Amino acid sequence: MNQRFRVTFFSILITTLVSLGIGGFALDDSHRAALRQVDSRLDFVIQTALQNQEDLLNAALFALDAGRIDATVVLVTPRGEQISLTESSERFPLDTSMKNISSSILRAISVNSDEPYRMRSIPLPENEFLVVAISTEDLEKEWRDNIARLLAFLFAANMIAIALSFLLLRNNSRRLEQQSLVRMQRFLSDAAHELRTPLTVIKGYSELLGSNKIAAKEDQDKAFQRVDHEVKRMESLINDLLLTAELNEATHLDFELYDISSALGTHLRDFQILSPDRSIDSKIEPELAIKASSDHIDRMIQNIFSNIRRHTPADAPVRVQLKSKGKEVHVRIEDGGPGLPEDAYNKASYEFERFDRSRSRDTGGSGLGLSIIAAIVKEHSGSISLSKSPLGGLAIQIQLPVK
Repeated sequence: MNQRFRVTFFSILITTLVSLGIGGFALDDSHRAALRQVDSRLDFVIQTALQNQEDLLNAALFALDAGRIDATVVLVTPRGEQISLTESSERFPLDTSMKNISSSILRAISVNSDEPYRMRSIPLPENEFLVVAISTEDLEKEWRDNIARLLAFLFAANMIAIALSFLLLRNNSRRLEQQSLVRMQRFLSDAAHELRTPLTVIKGYSELLGSNKIAAKEDQDKAFQRVDHEVKRMESLINDLLLTAELNEATHLDFELYDISSALGTHLRDFQILSPDRSIDSKIEPELAIKASSDHIDRMIQNIFSNIRRHTPADAPVRVQLKSKGKEVHVRIEDGGPGLPEDAYNKASYEFERFDRSRSRDTGGSGLGLSIIAAIVKEHSGSISLSKSPLGGLAIQIQLPVK
């Protein structure tokens, strides 16, 4: 649920920010264009007046009529008094302070008040000024209405997006849960079958030995060896089942700083001693450390090398790589064995999977090695992929975050 909420939240946040950016830019551009039209009308009146210096006031009024411009024109005396020459249909008080007049001589300025407007001024002889102003109240009202409509649209769009995201994520979550349940059921069925087989063998030999139906010492020794083999096989399977259950519990371990370069090198040296006939190519970048459970990462590496020893020829080549890439460490281990069935590669998940059911009976393993590896990688917020190696066998690619 938390992951679903985070995905929905960040999706909505990004969509909202992008929509606000695009919508806000479009509205601002439209608002500026409308103000430029107001300024062009003011400039027309001012330029017409300046071209007729002998009758400047009448020229300004003529420009208003010629351009059908709805504006207020006042004459400001040296004492700051306003003499109205004409008023616009939308009456508004003019602020003809020297600050506004001085600023509006060179360019149009906005005066933001309860009744906003744009104004231009012309200096006249004897410290008088001609002021021309056009109301922008309608423009500002339209601007506010457009902002409100944009926010309402985003709110509605976000509500729809949240509903759709919730439905899609819920359906996807159900599908993944169903798939996981199917894999777990198959996994438990296989595990039960694997446990039943050695139990049947042990029970059979126990009854034979208990009823003295195996009399020869040599045959008794073989029977005990067979029972011992099946007990060890059961023990291995049970231990792996317990570890798998532990890894899939919703618990958080106290991770510590783990030198994966040193650990991988140590496990590789042990592997070389136990597999002297193999050609091993290794490229391990030194001094790479991650935050991890040392016991579980050690188990992961051990499982990889144990699977290679069990399921590949004694002289099959092996290639080991460890490198840092961004905020991750990449581990790649390849072998020249027979590999896995084709349908085992590129799966979405390797948990609760047993790729080597038949071989586990011959080698004494549980067949859960890859499932345990995948669970440990998931526990450390990493990723794993299986592919065909250029060496001919299996290539395991693991990415683990540094922190």
